[in-house]
Amino acid sequence: MATTKPTDKDLAGDVSRYFGQRANLYRDNNRKLAKLDLDGDFNYDGTIDNYDPADNGAFQQTPPGLVVGKGEMTKVIVRLTPYKIDYEGHAKFRIEVCGINRDDKSGNFASPADEAAGMGHIVVWRDASKKEKIIDSRDPNMRSHDWTLDDRVFPANLQIVPRTLYVEGVGVSPRHSGDIRLLVSVFDDRSNATPFKTFRPSFDHILLTVAPKPQEKAYINANAERVWIAGRSEK
Repeated sequence: MATTKPTDKDLAGDVSRYFGQRANLYRDNNRKLAKLDLDGDFNYDGTIDNYDPADNGAFQQTPPGLVVGKGEMTKVIVRLTPYKIDYEGHAKFRIEVCGINRDDKSGNFASPADEAAGMGHIVVWRDASKKEKIIDSRDPNMRSHDWTLDDRVFPANLQIVPRTLYVEGVGVSPRHSGDIRLLVSVFDDRSNATPFKTFRPSFDHILLTVAPKPQEKAYINANAERVWIAGRSEK
């Protein structure tokens, strides 16, 4: 692969100036909508540990990010803790995918066609059985998926957003490692809202690379948690 270069998309501050990464722009911590974290097995030991430094921090945002082999599936964990529950349908959780062009400092591609050709292909599934497809990086209609937080849905948002998702490597990253960004965010979706009158959004993201074959693993628990699953790749 070509030498990887840092881009503006390696840190998710390009999404919005009001996201928590730039906390100095909005200091009222009580107005933050939720705590949000997206984690994977970045040290390939078969477990995803929120307190393990090797599964967090710079490993999530530095190429190659999480390396998934073609035809392999890996579990990722979504940790969402709303700071209040009575959102009444105006708060949304979103997961979305985009490619990162490491030949350009902005990380952007010139066109959707260039992006499709210049990034690896992943599919995000709702569960390990692959019954429900959530994200497909090659399908323009499946680049993002939303869930609505709503206290009127019992039991008050606890089962609306999935705790686990599964990322499948389908097409190999063609030029650069860390060429895929999987971003999660939770935000106030009221059309007439402004950031200083509503709850501040939260976000997290990880970089991914699709390799021709799975990364070597050093399991500490014989992969008992099924963090890594061998599967059939799609064409």
